[in-house]
Amino acid sequence: MAPWVLVSSLVSVTLSFAPVWWFARRRPDYSHLRNTISELGETGAKDAKRVAWLAFAPAGASVIVFAALLRTSLAAYEDVAGPLRAFSLLGVSYLGAAVFPCDEGAPPWGTWRNQMHNLVAVAGYGGAGAGLIELGRALEDIAPVAALATLTATVGKGALLGVFGLSLESPVRGLLQRVLEGALFGWMVLMGAWLLSAG
Repeated sequence: MAPWVLVSSLVSVTLSFAPVWWFARRRPDYSHLRNTISELGETGAKDAKRVAWLAFAPAGASVIVFAALLRTSLAAYEDVAGPLRAFSLLGVSYLGAAVFPCDEGAPPWGTWRNQMHNLVAVAGYGGAGAGLIELGRALEDIAPVAALATLTATVGKGALLGVFGLSLESPVRGLLQRVLEGALFGWMVLMGAWLLSAG
């Protein structure tokens, strides 16, 4: 099962970053430093439907698959089930972003659709953060991956801080989100590689 955990993490990284890069190239005014990922699919954007169903939805599904495969790989340890369900909310939030596009500029308030978008984003990053903090505690007792316990919890705490940072208007909000996403998806790849090497 460990090889599939790694493969699924690499698929998740690809589905999360390649479409963002591609669709960002198609928007001349888009800045990875300033703009959030959600703004690629904002209401009224030229590629909104494509971003929703060719970027956000597949990425969300891949994160859920990763969490399920990791759970299966660590099936002997019941303490990981709850934290991995919480982590899978990151995938649910990507699916939610496909269904509920943000308003132009991804404001903190706005239309009901924008508020739903923000709600699933908070649930996704918050769930991933809380899940990783709890998973870090569980990993301390799992010999093959115990060395990742502290890092896992640290990434979780960073995700919770990131939720707060993303809620503020900032000229570097896009960069903050990419650092947060890089940490979460990087953790997924590291976990997959670690499990494969430990097996």
